[in-house]
Amino acid sequence: MNLTAANAKPASVVSLADLKSQLSQVQTDIATAVSSLNAVKESAENEAALTKAAAEYDRCYGMLQTRVDTLRTNAVTIKATVKTTYEAWQKELTAMQSAALREKAQARFSESQKEFEKIIAKANEAKEKVLPFVSELKDINIFLAADLSDEAVKSLSNTIWKLGNSSKSVIGSIDEVKQQIDRTIKALPQK
Repeated sequence: MNLTAANAKPASVVSLADLKSQLSQVQTDIATAVSSLNAVKESAENEAALTKAAAEYDRCYGMLQTRVDTLRTNAVTIKATVKTTYEAWQKELTAMQSAALREKAQARFSESQKEFEKIIAKANEAKEKVLPFVSELKDINIFLAADLSDEAVKSLSNTIWKLGNSSKSVIGSIDEVKQQIDRTIKALPQK
């Protein structure tokens, strides 16, 4: 399942704002996948409805997996781009003649760099929740592809319920990354 060309930007032009937008899309995809999985659970006793619900879950899961893969790639690209930006910024600071201004600029540089490092920390925390969550959704997708029966769905009922509950925590951890991105954008140099 591929994202449309309009949603996929060349990696070299991905910004923190783009990353934040992609995180929002992942949150939406998580909620949609969980909702479609609940529809599978609710339609277990009706074969036609179950087949339709499972196909919709497969589609939603595929979209989520694609978006997570794209997000991971873009996060690496942004990390490299920001590193280059900070190196250029540091080079500009060392070229400043006024020691007092250089000191003020260095303080701003340090603050901005700390804010970006917080994004990385929050993203790592979120990744620890998102990746196992998506992996469990994948396992359910594989399970349903192998056995789409009333009994199979009933055997997954507790797992589906737990995923529904844990989705709130996963979405919340992504929200923390988005909030940190906002703080970091404010701390970055504006040109």
